[in-house]
Amino acid sequence: MLTFLLKRVAMTVPTFIALVALAFFAIRMVPGDPVEVRVGERGISPERLAEFRHQLGLDQPVYEQFGRYLWQLLHGDFGTSLVTQRPVLSEFFTLFPATVELAFAAMIFAVGLGIPFGILAALQRGKFADYIATAFAVIGNSMPIFWFGILLILLVSLKLDLTPVGGRIDTMFYFDEETSTGFMLWDAFWSDQEGAVWSALQHLILPAIVLGTIPLAVIMRITRSAMLEVLNEDYVRTARAKGLAPVRVIGLHALRNAMIPIVTVVGLMIGMLFAGAVQTESVFSWPGVGKWLIDSFSRRDYPALQGGILIIAILVTFINLFVDLLYGVINPRIRHGR
Repeated sequence: MLTFLLKRVAMTVPTFIALVALAFFAIRMVPGDPVEVRVGERGISPERLAEFRHQLGLDQPVYEQFGRYLWQLLHGDFGTSLVTQRPVLSEFFTLFPATVELAFAAMIFAVGLGIPFGILAALQRGKFADYIATAFAVIGNSMPIFWFGILLILLVSLKLDLTPVGGRIDTMFYFDEETSTGFMLWDAFWSDQEGAVWSALQHLILPAIVLGTIPLAVIMRITRSAMLEVLNEDYVRTARAKGLAPVRVIGLHALRNAMIPIVTVVGLMIGMLFAGAVQTESVFSWPGVGKWLIDSFSRRDYPALQGGILIIAILVTFINLFVDLLYGVINPRIRHGR
């Protein structure tokens, strides 16, 4: 198992190096001058602009800026925001709980419905339930997040008045910043403010559904395919011939052997959730990392953009590493190279 772990860790090193270079150089290809965005529309002399660029190190060649950035990263410094003048790492982890809460709720929605419906579609292959599940998977995987989000806001929030339009909780509720964890549901649960939990849930429902719809469709489709493959295996037919209960046959023998592709796609969906959170948080005014990155992009805040993208990429890389290690737990043959 140790050898298996070391091989997987070694494979993440070149990935990390490529991510650092990509995050740094791709952002500098975006049109716009961060210094001019910072000073705004005020009249300012060219000499003052040149002084600002020198202070920020933007007057140096790109390769020198990249070398300085690498040196900062080696010392755990992800830079300082050009707009707020706060450390990027501090800003990121202040907003990160909101994104984690949204992504976790979306993943619960996707896994909680995707796997059971995928199993049902496989067991009812060629029947009405299978056709409905397949149609939903195609439609759910085809809908743009921003379009689906606006559609739900118009229908559920404005037309039916069932949920709030945006934000995380009603403004009437207040939590002390020193004791707040940033996870709104958790803070609301432990507060003595009546109705806080329900308000947080109301604000969370629509963004979680919008963000979780595409992962739900993908997980459902992969579960159906994996279950169809294992249901025709000899060990499943043998288990049925022995008279085992259908629940035991499906849950113990079939589903466990179908879990490898399901775990794979769930791990990949985590990265997609972070990408989708950028659009979802913008549509629902959800104050998380995704909205912060969009705001940083509009302000050409280089350190915030490259630092935020890099931190997310690192987190996704380690999540994928964890998924790789989980393969060895589910199927011991993988860690032995079989």
